[in-house]
Amino acid sequence: MQEDKINSNESEGVFNDFIDEKISDMIDEVLNEGNLETLGDRGSEIVVEIDDITVPTFSYGDEGEGQGGGQGPGREGGKIRFNLPFNKFMALLAEKLKLPNLTKEGKGKIKEVSYEFKTFGPVGVILDRKRTFKRSLRTSIGVGSYDPAHGKYTVEFLRRDKRFKVPQRVEKPKFKAVVFYMGDISYSTHGQRLASEKRMVNFIKNWLDYNYGARNVDHRFFVHDVKAYEVQENEFYRVGNVGGTRAAIVFELIYQIAFGEYDTATTNYYGFYFGDGEIFGSDGQEIVNILKDNICPIFNRVGVVEVFPSQWSKLIVELEREFAVDGIVRMSRYRSNADTITTIKKLFADSEQGS
Repeated sequence: MQEDKINSNESEGVFNDFIDEKISDMIDEVLNEGNLETLGDRGSEIVVEIDDITVPTFSYGDEGEGQGGGQGPGREGGKIRFNLPFNKFMALLAEKLKLPNLTKEGKGKIKEVSYEFKTFGPVGVILDRKRTFKRSLRTSIGVGSYDPAHGKYTVEFLRRDKRFKVPQRVEKPKFKAVVFYMGDISYSTHGQRLASEKRMVNFIKNWLDYNYGARNVDHRFFVHDVKAYEVQENEFYRVGNVGGTRAAIVFELIYQIAFGEYDTATTNYYGFYFGDGEIFGSDGQEIVNILKDNICPIFNRVGVVEVFPSQWSKLIVELEREFAVDGIVRMSRYRSNADTITTIKKLFADSEQGS
């Protein structure tokens, strides 16, 4: 069987296309299975491992110029393992999910734009000497002009080997953001429910960190049964044993903190509530009033997720009477891991996409 050969001036683009295709397949798998654990820690690079890859043979120089052929590692099949920058992964994921760029309602874009020399191309004004030399040296080895073993030391600088610094648009955070995560610990919990909440919170944290910059986002966690109070993140997922519950009090608490501890003119506010949706008495109407009168006027987004709802879950039913089609308040019922991506899209997509 004849081996594929790729010319040196084509190899970089072909290999990059191959890697992009594999990354796209990986993201599709993440979305189809609802498995967001791939995201790892906040802002960390994503480790990508490609199995069973046969690396093609690379032939250096123009066709017919020298031999220089050689087979790369992994001819019999192996693994390529590399780190994908967090921002690159999130950008691809957002593109697949069709998630919009976030804005501060009424305050303009959340990011200010600048330009930095962070990319490189075959045309431009500022020559990147290091990259140009490396490519020229590789070409010279391929065509045989640079061969120290035979006394040849000529490095040919061809036009196609030149690489220039290209300015890249860079968006930097302009406003600070705070995210309030609210959880109902009053109902019977189990491992699956906790794992599902962690999965969704993990994505929300990474998505907002990606948009604003991790150092510009405060992530705060609150729980409630018959009382509401702030906790550390690890305590957010603990099992509660109290029988009663009042959800309105946690919405009231985050409003007080949002209004009292942050500048409402420059802060981007987000709130996400997770619970079974079982409410009693006037709790639902109280939540509607707090959202309508206090929270919605200053918040960018409020998400309410019923996790494994039962026949007695009525929170979303109550909210839909007021916020059935709303740009700020978004609701979703999470019944299985298959609902992970649907829930994320409902929370963050444009209103016509998230409905």
